[in-house]
Amino acid sequence: MRASLSTHLARRLGRFILTRPQKVTWPGGVVSFTFDDFPKSALDTGGAILEGYGVQGTYYTAVGLAETVGNLGRMFDRTDVDAAHRRGHEIACHTFHHLDCGRNKTQTLLDDIDDNAAAIEGLIGGYTPTNFAFPFGGISMSAKGALSRRFESCRGIGDGVNAGTADFADLRANRVRESIDESDTYRRLVDEARATDGWLIFYTHDVVDTPSPFGCTPDQLDRVVAYAARTCPVLPVRDVVAGLASPAPAIF
Repeated sequence: MRASLSTHLARRLGRFILTRPQKVTWPGGVVSFTFDDFPKSALDTGGAILEGYGVQGTYYTAVGLAETVGNLGRMFDRTDVDAAHRRGHEIACHTFHHLDCGRNKTQTLLDDIDDNAAAIEGLIGGYTPTNFAFPFGGISMSAKGALSRRFESCRGIGDGVNAGTADFADLRANRVRESIDESDTYRRLVDEARATDGWLIFYTHDVVDTPSPFGCTPDQLDRVVAYAARTCPVLPVRDVVAGLASPAPAIF
């Protein structure tokens, strides 16, 4: 009970206390599509959908999951990492072993991230991920502080648009999933990003006709991408970070 309560409090504090505040102003808004854990369908189907509209996404990759099969279906092959990179998508970090950053010690996380960086560098020579997403959305103040010094941005799972002042140690993101009617919810978010000159980040996992609770169907993703792409720029996380002002130093 004590560990569960402390984890719960750590997540709440981590979400509400800004660690790396930065102004976000992107005239007319900007949208990023991201994929967590990198199921094979996220590139084979999801990547193809993005490319059909002339845009690329960000793949938060935990190399320890490579070539496994789980509730998201078959995960990426090691050759998929280089293939995604060559197709213009961003390969970002998701730890090596898909660790919950709210439940592990900071040094354990940093060592695991070093392992992931080395594995990715071995798959894409000379490449080092510069952006990160928290597996499970698990965060703590210590993890936010340490990882915000390591990466240009860290993305969480708190929903909403990053506008005005955003926490680049826990960027807001909105899950695309089959159980939500995107015709209202997702279009409203895109319109909000445009109206506030903000940055809207979507995330999902598998992209198949019968998705897991964490994924979406190809038709659903296609409709969301289509609406975003015809109304504002759609860019990987790395390109939005590069297009904004230099991030402020981490507070912690």
